[in-house]
Formats: sequence, C-alpha cells, structure tokens
Amino acid sequence: MLARLDGLLKKYYAMATWLLMLVVVVFYHGVLTCGFVFDDLALILLSPDIKNPHLWRQVFLGPLLSYAGPAIPGSFYRPLGMFSFWLVCRVAGLAPGAYHLFQLALYALGVWTVYQIGRKLLPSELAALAGALLWTLHPLHVEAVAWVSAIPDIGCGLFYLLGFWFFLRAEQHSPPSFGYHAVAAAVFFPALFFKEVAFSFPLLLLAYWFCFSSGGSWLRRACHWFPYVMAAAICAAIRVAVMGRFSTASPFRDLSPRTIWIAAGLLGQHLKLFFWPAHLSEFREFDLSASLHSPWPWAALLGLAAACVWRKRDPLLSFLVLWWFVTLLPCLDYHQLSFPLVEDQFSYLPSVGLCLALGYLGFVLAAQHFPKVRPTPVVASALAVVAAFWGWQTVRSIPRWRNNDTLFAYSLRASPNASMTHFFNAEVLLFTSGDLQRAAREFQVALRLNAQGFRPLPQVTYKSYVDLGEIALLEGHEAEALDYLNRAVRLDPKSNAAYAELGSMYFPRGDYARAAGFFQQAVASNPMDLVSRFFLGTCWLKLGKPAQAAEQFRAAREADPDYLQAYEAEARALEVIGDTAGAARVRRMMPSAGH
Repeated sequence: MLARLDGLLKKYYAMATWLLMLVVVVFYHGVLTCGFVFDDLALILLSPDIKNPHLWRQVFLGPLLSYAGPAIPGSFYRPLGMFSFWLVCRVAGLAPGAYHLFQLALYALGVWTVYQIGRKLLPSELAALAGALLWTLHPLHVEAVAWVSAIPDIGCGLFYLLGFWFFLRAEQHSPPSFGYHAVAAAVFFPALFFKEVAFSFPLLLLAYWFCFSSGGSWLRRACHWFPYVMAAAICAAIRVAVMGRFSTASPFRDLSPRTIWIAAGLLGQHLKLFFWPAHLSEFREFDLSASLHSPWPWAALLGLAAACVWRKRDPLLSFLVLWWFVTLLPCLDYHQLSFPLVEDQFSYLPSVGLCLALGYLGFVLAAQHFPKVRPTPVVASALAVVAAFWGWQTVRSIPRWRNNDTLFAYSLRASPNASMTHFFNAEVLLFTSGDLQRAAREFQVALRLNAQGFRPLPQVTYKSYVDLGEIALLEGHEAEALDYLNRAVRLDPKSNAAYAELGSMYFPRGDYARAAGFFQQAVASNPMDLVSRFFLGTCWLKLGKPAQAAEQFRAAREADPDYLQAYEAEARALEVIGDTAGAARVRRMMPSAGH
C-alpha cells in the first residue's frame, strides 16, 4: 500500500505541491486582515528609513532600529528584513495587508522548499508530504507568519532552506563538485542578512556529514565546506564594520554552570512547545526552576544523546533530530536574546527537522519494523489527528494578531505574571483610553513584576518611569513627575524619552530656554526624534535664533518628507532671517496635504 501511494505521489507530484499551497491559503488567509502590532510600529510606521524613499541605504548601514539612537542595543543586524519593508512601502505604502501578503507568499515558498528537502532526504514520498504538511500547520509558525516584524524569520528561513536544498543537490551530484557547493553557498548567503540564526548553517552541514559518514573523505568535505564558512565570515566582517562589533555580547562568553543550566531549560521549553503548542504567548516568562524540574529538558538531552549514539543505525533519523538542535543553538545562549527568552518564531527553522522526523517515523520506520501489522492506516490516522489539532490551533491563534487590543488582551490572560503584558496594557490605558489611574496602577505592577523576573528588562523600568511622570504631570503633581523623570534619566542617560518629556513640561510655561536644553539632549540621544527636533526649532524661534530653528526644521522634514508642519515652520524661520526665496522654495517642496 505504501509503495502504491509513493508511486502515485511521484506521478502526481505537482498535485501534491498544489495541495500544500492550498493548505497555506486555507489556514493562513486570516493574516491578510491583520494590522500592524507591537514592534511593527517602531520598525515600519515610525521608521524614517522605511517611509523615506531616499534613505534605503540606511538600513544597510546600521543595526536594527538604529534610527532610534544609541540607547537602543545594537545586537541585531538584519538589513534584508528592513529592506523588504522598504520595498513593500514603495509599492503599497503603509497598507498592512500588503506586508502580510508578501510575508504569506514567502511562507508558501518555504513550505514548498521543506517539501523538496523531504523528497531529497526521506525514502518515501508520502513521508515527505506528511512532514511538509505537519510543518505547514504547526501553530508555532503563526507568530512568524501573522506578525509583520517577523519577516526576518520568514526570509532567513526561506534562503536557509533553499541553501540546504541546493547543498543536498550538490552532495548527490556525481561527481562531487566544488562549484555546486559554491552555488549552494551563494543561495544561502542572503539568509545571513535576514537573521542571526543563519550562522548555524555551517554547523548543520557538519551534523549532516557526521551522521552520513560514509562516502567521501573529510578532506574533500572540508573543501566543500569552505564556501559556506566564507559566506558566514563575510557577513560577520560586514556586521563588525557596520556595528563596530559582532554583537553586544560575545557568543558563549560565559560558559558557567548557570549558563549551561539555562540553555538546558530553554531547550526543554522549546521541545515542550513543539509537541504541545497550547497557550502560546508573545510575552511568556521563562522560569528556570520550573523548566528544570519538568521532564522536557531531560527528554531533549536524552534524544540528542540517542541521535549521536545511533547515527550508524539510522543516520537519517539522527540527522533530523540534530537539525532541531543545531538550528536552535543560537537561541540557547540567553546573553544574545532580548525578550522573551522563548519565542514561537525561534522554532520556525528547528521544527523542520522534527516534522520530517515524524513523517519518517510514521511512514518508513513503522512499516519497516512492523510489516505484518500494516501500520500505514493507523499511522496516517494518528498523524491526521495531530495535523487537525495543530491546524485548529493555528486558525484560532491568527485573530489574536489582528491589532494591539486583541494581542494584549489575549497576552494578559495567557501571561498574567509577565511584566511586559502589564506594561503594554498600561500604555493602552494611558494613550488610548485616557484612564490615568488604572494606567498608573498597571505601570506599578509592571515595575514590580519586572524587578522579580528572571532577567529584569531595563527598558520596561525606564519607560514606566517616563509614563508615570507623564501621568503625574497630567494630574498636576509636578514634584512627583520630576522624581519619576529624573529616575529615568539616572537609569539610562542615553535615552531620549525622559529628556523629551522634561522639555514638554517646560515648553507650555514659556520657559523656552530650559525646554530647549532638554530637547537638545533628546535630539543628541536620538537624532531621529523628529518631534523633539520640531519643538527644539520652535524654542530657538521663540528665543530669537531663527537660523538654528530653520536647521532643526530642515532636519525633521528631510528625515520625514511627509512632515508638513516642518516645511511651513522652516519657511517661517527663513522669512524671519530675510531669506524669502529660500522660504518660497521650501513651500514649493511641500507635499500636498492629501499625499
């Protein structure tokens, strides 16, 4: 029966491919109605590099969010992800549906590539199709597909998978050729500029050769490995040239027992999420003690040990297990991670190995070891139940990403002890609902939970102080506001938000000299704080310094060509100077209000 099904799939391979594409459309079409949420605002809506057609080079010349100033940690260099946003913005502006459509198309290509890899690796067409189908439906992928900010995961995953598919083709080519491996390395190369996880690719190839040890000398393999290592080295050199360092934390800088225990705990949490993807949350907290007292880390370590020991008995299964571990390695050094320490999108590439392993176990090993039982119908039914459960979880998870209200409301229920959920709930209460008292209480809860967390987040404390200062100002408690804002400045003197808030406190009173001092500090901390630039220019105009005012207004409208007020303000400042021709020129440059 299995042989007949394999024969049919080989004959109707195109139909199986279109079936996978149909599954992508049916289960993920809901993402097209989702908007921008969470980090999308900073990465797209507030980014002058994305909105300004002339600033595309900037995305290649700095770390992620470099426009926000030096206070933002520069660990992530992901220019192709940002350039993808820039390209979509040129075609469709800031319509969120276009970004989601682009992301969904890349995901569909990734699904097709997983199927191709399965057909190359697995001895059964049915096993390859089952593995690809399971990977397509896995709920851990919803975050990567439904969240526009996760385009680095989708883009990196696509070129990583394509590179590995070309690697397999190079390995199976007769005679083996360095040129084919060079082409595979070139295909993989863009993945490095989408996300840092791509640096695991050369290790994955070593794992492949470790498992499939027959058929070739290690000297020849070293020669074939060279193009992939060179690709990673070139990207690393570019990162260092752009950011001044590879990352803010040296990889594996601290191999203390604590770091190793944390890595084991993280590994266990990822394994648990793969097999039981329920109660998924963008803001989940990591509890090291609870993780180590669960069976999951030990099951993961036992599985890895078995994969290494049994590689000669079943190299394919060993490699698929090692795929999961090797592609997850960059997410196990917690020094390199931001928040949270365990994200759904971290499993995007690792889950390929385990999904293909399930297809292999069900439709190849079961048939080999239990030939008299005819396990194919039983296995197919079991995997169908798993696929149905995962598909149901996927469909019901997508609406959470529709907007910030739905995302934060769900996250508050799913992760009630996470400081970030209370912080963002407080922001919604403050800036959307205007409920000052409830917002203040939520900020205080966020401060308390953050202090008690596994790894307190300075940005939560800093921004909570700034927002509490704003609430105190709105309630007329000036001394309390100054106390909160000064705490924020002491905590992070390189950030601009507290300075901008202090400037905004003195500006309405007509104390333009003091306000200008704070706005200057805000602009020095973040040159792309355009609101502070505008207010600084206004202060200079009020203080009789029109030339300095015009300079600030010009910088603001050059960074954001749609900043209409900056054009008019610069023109007025130039008129005060007496440069009427310059003022007329600036007004002619002004885009129409309906632009």
